[in-house]
Amino acid sequence: MRPKILHVTQATGGVETSLVLLFRHLDDSRFELHLACPPGTTLGAAAEQLGVRVFPIRLVRSVNPWRDVAGLFGLCRLMRRERYVVVHTHSAKGGYLGRLAARLAGVRVVLYAPRAFSYLSQQGLARRFFLMLERLAVPLTTRLVATSASEGQRAVSEVGFSPAQVTVIPNAVDMAEMPESPVTRTEYPRVLTMGRLSYQKHPELFVRMAARVAAARPDVRFVMAGAGFAGPLERRIRALVTDLGLEGRLELVPWASKGEALRLMSESTVFVLTSRFEGMPNSVLEAMMLSKPVVVTDVDGNRDVVTDGVTGLVVSSDETRVGDAVLRLLGDSALAERLGLAAREAVEREHAAPALAARIAALYAAEIDSITRAP
Repeated sequence: MRPKILHVTQATGGVETSLVLLFRHLDDSRFELHLACPPGTTLGAAAEQLGVRVFPIRLVRSVNPWRDVAGLFGLCRLMRRERYVVVHTHSAKGGYLGRLAARLAGVRVVLYAPRAFSYLSQQGLARRFFLMLERLAVPLTTRLVATSASEGQRAVSEVGFSPAQVTVIPNAVDMAEMPESPVTRTEYPRVLTMGRLSYQKHPELFVRMAARVAAARPDVRFVMAGAGFAGPLERRIRALVTDLGLEGRLELVPWASKGEALRLMSESTVFVLTSRFEGMPNSVLEAMMLSKPVVVTDVDGNRDVVTDGVTGLVVSSDETRVGDAVLRLLGDSALAERLGLAAREAVEREHAAPALAARIAALYAAEIDSITRAP
């Protein structure tokens, strides 16, 4: 009988990308894969198409005591009924409630993939509170699966995991998803960023960078993919675009399907990510897969996937530095091509989905073996 493994998440975006790739490439002859996630998600639909058994649990991103308690009890009932050998939790809410439910249900192997610690999105008392919650959950965790060395180091230095509890397995890309014509020419040079408009992604920095580049290069256009949530930050970003005179030069487009996202990337000249922090950014990996020159801020996750001057440019979180790096790539096609080709080679070598799924399978097997050998 195959060991049952339950994945728990409330998140979409990068978590969805990573889980779909894992479900696609993990050897299902070795494990029976289940997924607990909110009902009606594209993640749930994609997982079912890949043969994963999906259980709808109403987990929400925001703090909501009533729904959180209901989600916790729903997870407990599921885990007790199905008797999972391993529970693998992902992101903040799924990670916390999933680990607590696993402890209450008596699951012996509990993995946690933070995919960028959520307390980093907070400030002041809120940041200290969410960091405290992360620390309280350390004893509930058999192993933390970090997507980058930077994230693993933060787990040890700030959250309180021991080095022996941390395993680094980076995010992956599927080269089979490459468009047939990955390099697409457009009328104007395009600078693209991609990601949900949030504090983490620091969209204000991208807009201010765009104003700087636009003043030097009137021919350049800018695209921000990940709008459409109509929150206060998005309203501020739209107002900033107007204030800086970028209307008609900078386009905000809604969150896109994978195919549309890859099309937007294929049409870009330079890809930029201005994040304040990351676990490991899937969007940058995908841009590199498409041989695009990338500019990223020097923060957790970004610095782990891009080697400055080799596979892209890594700069401080400053509109002048980011803007100058973009202008450098726009003005030096030979450099842009060299970095893009090196980036694709690095992704093929270090982030191929089958190889990384095999590493996760080996981790599952090792943890299962450790409990079967325990007295």
